[in-house]
Amino acid sequence: MTTRLTFAILFIAGLLYTANGQIMTSAQQGIGNRVQNNVLGISFAKVGTVVKLDSSTYRITLLSSGTSPVQSATALVSVSDRLFIDLPGSYGGRVYLDSPSAVPLFKNRVMVDSVNTGQLNFRREYWAVYAGMGMWDCVINSYVRKNGRYYIVSLVQDKMIGKPGEIVDGKPLKAENLKLKVVSSLQDTTNSIVHEFNKLLFSFQIHN
Repeated sequence: MTTRLTFAILFIAGLLYTANGQIMTSAQQGIGNRVQNNVLGISFAKVGTVVKLDSSTYRITLLSSGTSPVQSATALVSVSDRLFIDLPGSYGGRVYLDSPSAVPLFKNRVMVDSVNTGQLNFRREYWAVYAGMGMWDCVINSYVRKNGRYYIVSLVQDKMIGKPGEIVDGKPLKAENLKLKVVSSLQDTTNSIVHEFNKLLFSFQIHN
């Protein structure tokens, strides 16, 4: 009896560990089809594979459906005192937009609009940042500021769009045209990844 009880306790404890070895408290566990964090005061739908990276950031892996080969993208849900953008291909990760090193980046913010999800009005920025070898960081950075903090829901996908200056059909590819192509792909709601990201964005709620 004691052996069975010990095994059950160890099994349950193992289920509460995340992929990076941190224990998920009751305030951080998924409830039904949603992830809820009572410490951060947020919740969102379980879309894709959700991993808690640190105390304030979740990474969600999204996979395309109906395409071959299968494509993937990363969505981030984060709460931060400073606004940032995630650029894994071109800058190796997180770049805080209030830092001096971020100033040259703003030429890659191609379009800005807003989206109202019912509870929140997000500012939505479309970024296209060249990473080299024809690859681009294609980003939707959506955020709202409340109570002095930024609530960020972003989509990041590396795509082979084309190399600026490369000759195609007798003409050089222009960077601005390639950036517009990136934005067009990020606005394509028939794309399963974009569709899943929009589900995530519209499900996001702030509870404090």
